[in-house]
Amino acid sequence: MPARGLAALAPFLPGLEGLLDDADISEIMINGPRNVWIEKSGRLIPHPAPQLDARALERAAIHIARPLGLDPDKHPLIDARLDDGSRVAICVPPAIPAVAITIRRFGKRSFSAEDLVQMGSLPKELLDEASQVLRNRHNILVSGGTGSGKTTLLNALIELLPDDERIVSIEDTLELRIDSANCVRFEARALSGEHGVTIRDLVRHSLRHRPDHIVVGEVRGGEAADLLQALNTGHGGSLTTIHANNAESALSRLANCAMQAGGNLPWEVTCRGVVDAIDLVIHITRRRGHRYVEDAIRVSDYDAESRRWAYIPVLFEAPRLAALGSGASVQ
Repeated sequence: MPARGLAALAPFLPGLEGLLDDADISEIMINGPRNVWIEKSGRLIPHPAPQLDARALERAAIHIARPLGLDPDKHPLIDARLDDGSRVAICVPPAIPAVAITIRRFGKRSFSAEDLVQMGSLPKELLDEASQVLRNRHNILVSGGTGSGKTTLLNALIELLPDDERIVSIEDTLELRIDSANCVRFEARALSGEHGVTIRDLVRHSLRHRPDHIVVGEVRGGEAADLLQALNTGHGGSLTTIHANNAESALSRLANCAMQAGGNLPWEVTCRGVVDAIDLVIHITRRRGHRYVEDAIRVSDYDAESRRWAYIPVLFEAPRLAALGSGASVQ
C-alpha cells in the first residue's frame, strides 16, 4: 500500500510546505534537523529550515511508514512510494545519528525521444541508431549514475518499440511511463515482505507471459543472469538500465551482477553472454546541472586473454549543454 502524496507531508515538515508545492524542485534532501538541500533546475541549493527539529523529523518518519505497515523503530531503513508516484527514502537511528529523509518528486511531464533531441540531451544520430537496433530486435543497455536521467532515457526508448507487440516490464517501484495497451507491468516492492518476491523472481516469471520485449527498470544483482538468458533466447528488442561510470564499465558491471546469481559459469562465459545479449550501450551523465548522453558503443566481442571488451564507438555531435534543461521529471 503506498503512502499518501507529497501534500500530506506538509504538516509534518514545518517550513518545507512551499518546497513540497514547487513542481520545479525535483529532490528534497533532509540531512537532519535544520539541514535541508533541494535540487532545482539541476542545481543543489541549501534551504533554511529553522523549525525542522529532531522531533518533527521523527513524526514525519512515522507518518510515512505507518501506511506501509512499518515501524521505524523496527525498520530503520524505509523506501516508500507515495500515491503520486514520488519516492521517499528514510533512515532513522541507530543506522544514522539523526533522521534523514530524501524525497524525489515524480515528474508530471514525460519526455519523448524527440523532446530529448531538441533539448540537446540525445543526439539525433544516436536516436536513429537506437531505432535501428530495436527494429533489428537487438537489445539496449542504458547506463549512468544516480539522477543522471536513465529512467527518462529508458522511457523515451520504450516509445520506439512497435505498438502491436507485447511488452512485459519489471521494476522495483513503478516509475516508467509505458503507453502501450498490450503491456504487463510487475512491481517487486508491491510484492515484498512475507511474499518474498524479488526482481529476479519477476524476470523469470515474465517469460511465462509471452513477452515480445522485456523492460527491466534497473539491474542490480543476480537477476542479470536470468535476463541475459532471456535476451539470448528469443526476446530481442529489449531494454534495461544499470549503474556505471561509463559505457564500457557498464558491460563489466552487468557481468558482475550476473555472477551474483551463483552457478558455475566462468567469468569469460558470462562475458560472452553479455556480448551476445547487448548490442548498444548508451551512457548518460549529469554535469553542472545538465543531463546528456556522454557516450555510446556497439558491443562486438570480449577478449578473454586481455580481459577487455571489444566495441565500436558510436560517433555523434557533442551535446549542446546550454540548451539542455534538467526539469523535475528528468530522473
